[in-house]
Amino acid sequence: MPYHSSWNIGLQLAAGGLALSILLYSSRNVLGSDAPKTIPSPLATLLPHLSEEGLKSLPYPPDALPGARDVDTPYGCMRVYEWGPEKGHKVLLIHGISTPSIALGKLAHNLVERGCRVMLFDLFGRGLSSSPVPSTTPFSSALYTSQISLVLQSSPLHWCPITLIGYSLGGAISADFTSYFPDLVSNLILIAPGGLIRTNHISWKSRLMYGSEGWIPESLIERIVGRRLWTGPEAARAVEPEPDLSQSTNKDRHGESKGGLRAKAVYQSSNHRLLPHNPSSTVGGVVDWQIQHHRGFVPAFISSIRHAPIHDQHTRWRIIGADMARRAQEGKEGMKEVHVVLGAKDPIIIAEELIADAKEVLGEEFVKFKTLADAGHDVAIERADEIAELVSDVLDGKGANAMILLHRRKRHRY
Repeated sequence: MPYHSSWNIGLQLAAGGLALSILLYSSRNVLGSDAPKTIPSPLATLLPHLSEEGLKSLPYPPDALPGARDVDTPYGCMRVYEWGPEKGHKVLLIHGISTPSIALGKLAHNLVERGCRVMLFDLFGRGLSSSPVPSTTPFSSALYTSQISLVLQSSPLHWCPITLIGYSLGGAISADFTSYFPDLVSNLILIAPGGLIRTNHISWKSRLMYGSEGWIPESLIERIVGRRLWTGPEAARAVEPEPDLSQSTNKDRHGESKGGLRAKAVYQSSNHRLLPHNPSSTVGGVVDWQIQHHRGFVPAFISSIRHAPIHDQHTRWRIIGADMARRAQEGKEGMKEVHVVLGAKDPIIIAEELIADAKEVLGEEFVKFKTLADAGHDVAIERADEIAELVSDVLDGKGANAMILLHRRKRHRY
């Protein structure tokens, strides 16, 4: 559908502002040095030394997804995937804090089958993307916003406006990006998103560890966090987006802790294969592989917990709501609703809390929810087919009818 001239002008202005923001952020980090210090990914340190058979057996092989390219940036090389019909809906997917883009591979393939053009990328410090050194380049809103722009500009196709899908930390990043550049986003779909996580669920141990920057040796913190993220052969701990939850005394109506114990926060999909024909490519296997072979992974995880837009982002989300309200009042083109997918049994993103808080900051009329029964925080991995159906409905303009509010709990299926 053609856009109005004012919509095109808005896109041009937004794109110009985005380019300027990246220039400013880059220059802030580059002035006084040749470039930000970077930590190479396994793409440079491990893969060149493996045989073809060794590459295929990796939990995250370099050909895990179609349309791979490696993009050189001031913050290191980043891995990007892009495939699907060139004229299809442009859908950018952003993964969580610990599992790289391979975790959203099934969802991406499903969307391509429905006619979409998809693009995924490994966040800096994850998977096959290098990592800037967190002590000089914090993993903050500025860095992640810059990375999204670099990804979009790396495509030979025109990619704006986009449908933006973010999972967990990726959801927090997606909402944050949209709050700054609403004219670049036509649809925002958040899956178990961070951003509004209530800080009372953060344990004193996590507060001590992640708030101790500068007075506890960083090497000690990295060792502790690395051990806590290590999944081993048994069960993978949930590390999206907070690795330790408080032992909350708040109970839900079923008598279970609403805050959840960390012992409860496990990936049900720990042993789920992300690549059907690769037995080592499980969620737990990929996390452990990064711990072993990506020197930037644990530092990136720690810096993201400290600086990424995971908590207390009510102000940025209110901007999104205000922008949608303005468009509705003025009858202008652009995003009209935010769609949120939640797991009913997610011990990290508490569905009832997120729904209440999102309604308050976005405006109840501008946010729709889908809560999937028997789903935990791994909802984007385990329920990719249902999420793809929802995305398809949103792109076809039927999103409002496809979403199911939390209080209608008995209707969990499409």
